[in-house]
Amino acid sequence: MLDLTQTVIVITDKGVAYEGFILERATGEGGANAYRIGLEGAGSGQTGQWHKAGDVFVPEPVKEDAL
Repeated sequence: MLDLTQTVIVITDKGVAYEGFILERATGEGGANAYRIGLEGAGSGQTGQWHKAGDVFVPEPVKEDAL
């Protein structure tokens, strides 16, 4: 399970990708998770979009030796 405010990357079924952060999370009776993702810098008016857990990924940190 991902944490609230955690930075994530979303890749939708349509192939659209964007970076955002977790605003809310939901768990269904069958254990399926969904996350509401807000966009960075979108302001308080941004309510975010819900995405199934399989569309939400955590970016790997950049290793210093790779720079």
